[in-house]
Amino acid sequence: MVKKMQFDKEKYKGVIFDLDGTLIDSMYVWRKVVASIYEKNGIEADVDADMKRYHAMKVSEVFAYIHEHWHTAMTIEQMNGLADSILEDEYTNIIPALDGAVEFVQWCVKNGVRCAVVTSSPMRLVRPVLERLGLYQDMDAIESAEDLHLSKHDPQIFERALQAMNTNVRDTLFFEDSRYALETADRMGMDAVGMKTKSEPYDDRVSIWNFSELAY
Repeated sequence: MVKKMQFDKEKYKGVIFDLDGTLIDSMYVWRKVVASIYEKNGIEADVDADMKRYHAMKVSEVFAYIHEHWHTAMTIEQMNGLADSILEDEYTNIIPALDGAVEFVQWCVKNGVRCAVVTSSPMRLVRPVLERLGLYQDMDAIESAEDLHLSKHDPQIFERALQAMNTNVRDTLFFEDSRYALETADRMGMDAVGMKTKSEPYDDRVSIWNFSELAY
């Protein structure tokens, strides 16, 4: 039996969640988008290997990189259009929550623990999926790096969430699947839990596969 990680409800007054790969199981969709763009542009490259690089970028940065790196005939605007045709349906109707995520957020709300989302995804995708899962109204803040022209490389986007929750780095816990964002939290002095993936098991820090491994 796997020993569950204990959530310290006496210490943590707030929780910040990443979205993709943390609250929702959506990484397959972003791979589908990149694979489609590669196919349309005749790019012969390892999609899975490239996804590791793109994981640390905002959507707009990924498309700009592809356009500039491979000198694609497809414009960034056309890439956005292709992506939208895939993403909007998936986020609105299909993408599931990660195991235990909905239940943990609901428990937090019931027990007075503030919740926020800090994500690289645009709000036009974030809101539909959170509304469908019944989590949108539970968030004290939803900070989109894409819409705010910020980055999770920088503490500023996390500081916005902390201010909205009226918590601080000492009493807030962060869940995230991207190492660069976890390292930002580390620099801020905020406790952070890695969400494991096959390519990033986070053996060097506290980590879980999903929220069913959390005891609270």
